[in-house]
Amino acid sequence: MNLARSIIDAVNSYWAEEVQILGSWEDAPAVVCVVYRRTIDPDVTLGCRLQFHENPADGTGTVEGFARDAAVNLAEPIGIQASRTRQDQYGIVWVAIPSDRSTPEPPAGVIRLLAAS
Repeated sequence: MNLARSIIDAVNSYWAEEVQILGSWEDAPAVVCVVYRRTIDPDVTLGCRLQFHENPADGTGTVEGFARDAAVNLAEPIGIQASRTRQDQYGIVWVAIPSDRSTPEPPAGVIRLLAAS
């Protein structure tokens, strides 16, 4: 399963005009982190940690279904999740990372890209 690739493909298929993926990486088995910007708030760099569940609310349980749901979530305003955001030392605003957990550490390539932009 290449969860990161599936999410990027779903974003590119459905939300390419609204979401720019700056980087993604596997953080653990069945867990991917995504750093992105959206056209609705282009000056904000967002990050999220997405964990694949085989028993999601929509009942699909497939990587493709999960990736489509993730793509929709990346494109939409963060809404109520805004109260659960934290900015890291690279300027990434991480969405819905529990307060007892540190923010994910981006790989060097993502850090270089953020520094250049």
